[in-house]
Amino acid sequence: MRREWIVLSSIVMILFVIAAFHAPSSAADGCGPKARRVSVGFVTDGATEADQALVELFKKEVASTLAPDFCPVFSERWTLSGNDTREGVRKALDRLLSSDGPGMVITLGIIASTEALERKQLSKPVIAPYVADFALKGRKRSKSSGIRNLVYIDSAYYLDSDIEAFRRLKKFKKIGLILDKRELYYIGDIYRLAHEFGERHGLKVSLVPAWDSADDVLAELPQGIDAVLVGPLWHLGQEQQQRLADGLIARGIAGFAIWDRAQVEAGLLAGAETGEKHDVLARRTAVAILDILQGDKPRSVDVEFARERMLTINMATARRLNIYPSLLLQTEADLINEEEETGARRLNIRKAVEEAIAANLRLQSAYVNVKAGEHAVREAMADLLPRIDVSTGARAIDDDRAEAGGGVSPERAWTGSAGGSILLYSDTKWARYTAEKLLQRARKMDKERVKLDVTYDAAVAYLNVLRARTVEKIYKENLSLTKANLERAKIKVSTGAAGPDEVYRWESKFANDRRQVLYRESDTMDAMEALNRILHRPLQESFIPEEASLDDPLFIVGDDFYYRLMETPMLLEKFKEFAAREAVALRPELRTFDAAIRAKERLKVAAKREIWLPDFTVEWNVDHYIAEDGRGERDDSPLDDTDWSVGVFARIPLFEGGKTVAKARRLQEEVSRLYINKNALEEKVIQDVLSAINRTRASYPSI
Repeated sequence: MRREWIVLSSIVMILFVIAAFHAPSSAADGCGPKARRVSVGFVTDGATEADQALVELFKKEVASTLAPDFCPVFSERWTLSGNDTREGVRKALDRLLSSDGPGMVITLGIIASTEALERKQLSKPVIAPYVADFALKGRKRSKSSGIRNLVYIDSAYYLDSDIEAFRRLKKFKKIGLILDKRELYYIGDIYRLAHEFGERHGLKVSLVPAWDSADDVLAELPQGIDAVLVGPLWHLGQEQQQRLADGLIARGIAGFAIWDRAQVEAGLLAGAETGEKHDVLARRTAVAILDILQGDKPRSVDVEFARERMLTINMATARRLNIYPSLLLQTEADLINEEEETGARRLNIRKAVEEAIAANLRLQSAYVNVKAGEHAVREAMADLLPRIDVSTGARAIDDDRAEAGGGVSPERAWTGSAGGSILLYSDTKWARYTAEKLLQRARKMDKERVKLDVTYDAAVAYLNVLRARTVEKIYKENLSLTKANLERAKIKVSTGAAGPDEVYRWESKFANDRRQVLYRESDTMDAMEALNRILHRPLQESFIPEEASLDDPLFIVGDDFYYRLMETPMLLEKFKEFAAREAVALRPELRTFDAAIRAKERLKVAAKREIWLPDFTVEWNVDHYIAEDGRGERDDSPLDDTDWSVGVFARIPLFEGGKTVAKARRLQEEVSRLYINKNALEEKVIQDVLSAINRTRASYPSI
């Protein structure tokens, strides 16, 4: 008996273990212990990577929306592809609607959603999120499907509004509609629908099939088309879609994306879908499933789908196509690649300063002034060096005077003369030379001042550009939020959740925000033009500024010593005294005053000495008679043809009407004025240094 009991216990234990391994586990499938499990299947039009990505997106949204009360169960055997054919979609849908299929089915794709819509009987709930307007075929519009077990969402295309938005960018008469072959071949009456669409808008519409090659699509484009609408391109990967966009641009054809914003990012000109279109649609589908699970019948579930749409313009493509949207359109749209990356000059704060030092016109003028001063110094020095003069000429005098001269002055003569002087000492001229050298030092200091000013102006102008761009970005983001709120207000009004005053309020705010954006854009252009002027570049030349960081060598805020100053008030006070002393000792403006004062003082001393100290010179002269004629010829006298003289002279002005005394007094007053101006500037320099440190102290907590 005991042996039988042991055998029976072992069998029960084995069965319990087997049951434990095979029983559904909330931990294994990720469901909570109280969550109700719901099996969900998918039918896709095809099996491309884009189709699979769509499945994963919908799985994620369904799982997050149903939690924690419900737990969706997904399976590979319930995720079926129609293999790009209507017949394949039909078979896949039949399989999932069979008794051994999932509890609910989601049709991902226009073909699958249209197939579900056209079925007369559905054995279990089906959600069709990609139903196009043309698939409804004149059905009476209502807030629900009215079809047993069917929830559909009219979400695929907004072609009428898309074409109007497209025409605001480019005028056209002939347009191509590029669609994936599976939709082009398996959507009923597509050619008739395209023809009717063209007649509504006064267009000639050509349908263009697309598969897995951009070159094949480009080859299928009819001659003479002006633009294209581009639908979902399931079989074209990212690289091929970019190749298609480049090919369209090369042919001068503008492309408008009617499916996804990513197509605009790949190179099409524009589109009206947001980047969240499929996320929102997946979320809307998940909400419909939740409504059904909470007791609503599928036929009565709300099917309205009002989503936000915003015109997106690829400005890089627009530039390549020579299309320039209006300012109002730019403020309404979301612009990508707004800055011209290719060929645009890149600039950072260090490069801006270097370019300013190399090319700024004020600084170039200061350099030229220094060179001119070098010549002024040489000019003053020339008065201290020997002087040599040569001359020649012919003259005639009356005959009686010539005869009385005894050969000294022939009646007619042609002479050549040479003469010169050597300055032994002239305090006035030495003073001028010394003063000019000091003034040249002042010119060099002034050049350094201009260099520092230009460096400061270039750095501040660059930071002003960054600030203006940041402010512009903030206002544009604010405008985007206002646009989003305006779209939500329109949705609320369309669903009866709000009155028209809600739309009016946001339209008013949108108008104000758009005006502010235009002002901020003007501020940015002004800042960039100001920087270009400092750099001596064409004022309207565009450039791409790089963000400045605290690690930039022009900034000290990243230095440890800076933090010690800000954290220690006593150390900061001592630093103020040190900075003031250094500024007074090093500022070139003050050194310019020093040189100018010394120059004026030297001229003042020379003016006082001029009253009693003469100029000492050695002077010489040689005259040679080259030819002579008439009375008083030298041949008839003991004089030869050459006369010369040399002498040492001292000259001093005895009376000039008080000019010398007045000059000395004037120079004395000018020296006094320079001292006063220097002291005033010194006070201003100290104040500027202290103010800069005080502002730094005040702004430190916000860094």
